[in-house]
Amino acid sequence: MTIIERFSYEEITCWKLGTSWWGKPGIYVHSFLIDGILIDTGHPYIEKAFLEKLDSERITKIILTHHHEDHSGNVEAIKRRYKIKAYSSTMCSELMLDPPPLEPARRFTWGQNQPADLISLDTSQKVETDSYSFEIINTPGHAIDQISLFERNKGWLFSGDLFIHDYVKSFMRDENIYQQIVSVKKLLQLDFDALICNHQPVFGNGKMRLQNKLQFLEDFVGKVAEQFSKTPSISQTMKALKLKENHFLRAFSFGQLSMRNMVLSVTSEND
Repeated sequence: MTIIERFSYEEITCWKLGTSWWGKPGIYVHSFLIDGILIDTGHPYIEKAFLEKLDSERITKIILTHHHEDHSGNVEAIKRRYKIKAYSSTMCSELMLDPPPLEPARRFTWGQNQPADLISLDTSQKVETDSYSFEIINTPGHAIDQISLFERNKGWLFSGDLFIHDYVKSFMRDENIYQQIVSVKKLLQLDFDALICNHQPVFGNGKMRLQNKLQFLEDFVGKVAEQFSKTPSISQTMKALKLKENHFLRAFSFGQLSMRNMVLSVTSEND
C-alpha cells in the first residue's frame, strides 16, 4: 500500500509519505516544498507515485537534511526529472556518492537509496528564495551529516530527524546521544514556533516540544551513567533501570536499532 497525503502549513506544502507490503504503513516520512525548495525527497519505494504528484509543483532546487534513505531516496530521480540541482552538507554529499548498504529492516521499510551527485553547502551560507532566507545549521547526533534549516522571519525550524518525538525507545548503532544534546541546545537558542520534523511535524509550541526532548535525553544520560558506574555492564544497567528491549526490532535490524544502542551511546562500553 502506498500513502501520499498532501497538506499545507502556512506557505509550506507538505507530503506525508508511506509504503507497506500489507495494510497501512506503520511509519511515515515527510517532504516539504517552500517557494520552489524541496526539503528531502522521501524513500525509494515511493519514487514513482511521488514524482507523479510533484509534476504539478514548481521545484527549483533540493536540499537534503541528511543521507538516510527515507530522506534522500529519490534525490537523483527528482534531479533528472526536473533538471535541477540538489544541495546538502559536505559530509552528506560524500556519503551519497556511495550510500552504505542497509540491513534488512531499513531496506524492507524504505528501500536502498542510490548514489547521487550533490552540491555541498556551508554553514556560513544562506539559501535564498524570492520570499525566504534559510540559515544552515550543523546538527549532528542522529546522523553525523545532518543539518537543520531555519527561516528566522517565519519562525520555521526544519530539524530533520533531530526531534522525532519527545522521547525515543531505540537508537541506530551510529547515533551519538551527546552530539544530539549539543545540537538540540543549539536549536533551542533560536526563536521558532514551528518544529518541522520529517517524521512528526509540530506546527505549534515546537520549542516546548524540543525542550521536552532535551530533558528526556539529559535525564537518560544521567540515569544510565550513574547506574553504569555502579554496575559496569550494559545488560545489568538496563535491568536495573527497567529499560525494555524490543527484541524483534533488534533482531530484524541485525542490531542496528535497539535500546541497547542508546545505553551504549552513553557509556561507549561493551559488557
